[in-house]
Amino acid sequence: MNLRASEMENPEEAADGKHRVHLHPGSLRDAAPAALHLLPCEVLVSRPAPVERFFTPAVRRGADGLRVSFRGRGLRGEEVAVPPGFAGFVMVTEAMGQGPIGKPNFPGDAENTADETPESLERDFDRFIGATGSFSHFTLWGLETVPGPDAKVHRALGWPSLAAAIHAQVPED
Repeated sequence: MNLRASEMENPEEAADGKHRVHLHPGSLRDAAPAALHLLPCEVLVSRPAPVERFFTPAVRRGADGLRVSFRGRGLRGEEVAVPPGFAGFVMVTEAMGQGPIGKPNFPGDAENTADETPESLERDFDRFIGATGSFSHFTLWGLETVPGPDAKVHRALGWPSLAAAIHAQVPED
């Protein structure tokens, strides 16, 4: 692990703030609806890509679910809803050095919060995120078979209801 000089001077501050993320709240209001597809593949690049040019699915609906072909491989899918009371957002992390003090401007994000002074935002371990899209459902694709209820995504989306049950008041009987 590499430590910067500022982290060595105040290790407690570095440990507490090392992964600090600042959300641009205005971007949540302005996030346009997005069509999302969760594909069973890994992309080893972390940068914007013109996905629309390469994945324009001609989805066929059948009694046994959704079907599509991607690069010659058959995919089977299903529509998955975001749990009630929640909203989905497509978030983007901005690169450091964009805009003033590494903080790019998102649409509708003209306000500056009082608790974030320029000095606190200049640290190179600060990250800035904003929403570029919103969704209430997405299409989950599996290779050759529908992902089904045991898919990791379904289990992850079950956590909000589990957390609510765990933290609910228990009647005293």
